[in-house]
Amino acid sequence: MNPPIVDTATVEPAVPTACVVEVPVPQRTSLRAPIGSSPRVHAEVGRYRLRLAETAEDREAACRLRFRVFNLELGEGLESSYETGLDTDPFDRFCEHLLVEDKHQENSSRAIVGTYRMQSGITAALNLGYYSEQEFDLSLYESLRPEILELGRASIDRDHRTPEVLTLLWRGIAQYATDAGLRYLIGCSSLNSRNPGEGWDLYRQLENYRVGSGSSTHPTPAYECPMEKITRADADSMTVEAVKVPRLLKTYLAIGARIAAPPAWDRAFGTIDFLTILDLKLLSSAARNRFLAPLAQ
Repeated sequence: MNPPIVDTATVEPAVPTACVVEVPVPQRTSLRAPIGSSPRVHAEVGRYRLRLAETAEDREAACRLRFRVFNLELGEGLESSYETGLDTDPFDRFCEHLLVEDKHQENSSRAIVGTYRMQSGITAALNLGYYSEQEFDLSLYESLRPEILELGRASIDRDHRTPEVLTLLWRGIAQYATDAGLRYLIGCSSLNSRNPGEGWDLYRQLENYRVGSGSSTHPTPAYECPMEKITRADADSMTVEAVKVPRLLKTYLAIGARIAAPPAWDRAFGTIDFLTILDLKLLSSAARNRFLAPLAQ
């Protein structure tokens, strides 16, 4: 459910190509108490202001941006969104919405030019669960719940799709996660396709970017991406160039994220999704300097 944002990285393995990354799965621990108050996220860089949504109007503006990107630009998204002009679902009520605001935009309805939706593992447990667990079995990661931050619905207005805005969003995510004691970023990264064959083609391309077998999970039955849709002739003709890695997923992989399951097919949204997990403690020094640098207040 994440669109291509901006091509900021060439995919190079963060580890040798012969290796896979094992996501540590510690012994089960009890849930800790929810965070008493949300971490403060605020920064201003040039014309842009980074902050968390505070009002219903803020959240509506984020959902309106998502509709423009998902439905109108990419031709994906929920059919019901066309009735309201908003991309929204029941999870929005319980999630934090990270916003980038264009201070030069006089039209308040279009001032929000970037957004991410976030919820901690504890918030998910107390409400509707993870969004991602509709598509993937996340039971393997239950013991990591107190340290998980789920991300989704990444959107940047096409006129502001620059490394500056993406980096600002990512620094906001990193600050939020760090202040809340959250280590693992998890979520669905999307391929804009309704073709299961393309999903499996991309999955094969990303063999060197998968978690180890002991940390891998699988799609839920309703979201399985059927291999029988691929004919023998199709499989024989596939090359590594057949499907391009989506730009946002490319950025995730370049800084150390890993694919944790075979692809899932979200028929309602019109995407092929890949469960993606990033351990903030394993970021490269270059990624750490870019995304974990303190925000300018």
